[in-house]
Amino acid sequence: MKNNLHLLWVLTKTDFKMRYHGSVLGYLWALLKPFLIFGVLYVVFSVLMRWDVENYQLYLLLGLMLWNFFAEATMAGLSSLLSKGEIIKKVYFPRILIVIASTLSAFMNLVLNMVIFLFFCLLNGFDLHFMMVFLLLYLIVAYVLALGVSLLLSVLQVKYRDISQIWEVLLQAGFFLTPIFYPLTLVPDKYMFYMFLNPMTGVIQYSRILVLDRQFPSMQGVGFLLIGVLLVFALGWFVFRKMSPNIAEKL
Repeated sequence: MKNNLHLLWVLTKTDFKMRYHGSVLGYLWALLKPFLIFGVLYVVFSVLMRWDVENYQLYLLLGLMLWNFFAEATMAGLSSLLSKGEIIKKVYFPRILIVIASTLSAFMNLVLNMVIFLFFCLLNGFDLHFMMVFLLLYLIVAYVLALGVSLLLSVLQVKYRDISQIWEVLLQAGFFLTPIFYPLTLVPDKYMFYMFLNPMTGVIQYSRILVLDRQFPSMQGVGFLLIGVLLVFALGWFVFRKMSPNIAEKL
């Protein structure tokens, strides 16, 4: 167990370093990238197209950071086994550690982004409050969701190399089908159930309610979110467990 934890830390640290290896700005890209995207979206949806949302800057930034984490973690997890193919062929260790390490590296980026988000709260005159501590719970839920998806995609990618292309398209569609830059109130009531079938809708929306509205989301909604996330994780873990013993032959 101790050796596995040490290996997990080494893999996570290596993935985080290699992500910005050779770039001029290095680790600063972990902070600059979401802000550059945020700047473009803010100009489009706050200046050119106005949404009637209180604290829209923070509303947009929080949603964008959470979605970027999910997209980044799942894309990294998807390719993690293929990228570590040479190691897998030579050394035996629990293959799941590779996927966990790749998603943990993205989670480290998310934590850094949340620190900057708090700074933006102060910059916009938004008072920090004790309920923000509970945001960590939603970050963990987002991580469990991303890990479950990554476990599923990583082993499928080894067998079907088209999975990465399909997932990129699905992420693009998910970006517009998730209330990141527009308020959920624009969605007709008859489609609301389908919106929340996407767990990231719940993660983003409940995080905003907690942080920006200073309210606890409904227990029913949170319960529905947790059940959905656990089902996704269980599916990913089950498929990974069944397919991972033979992945070395397909790499």
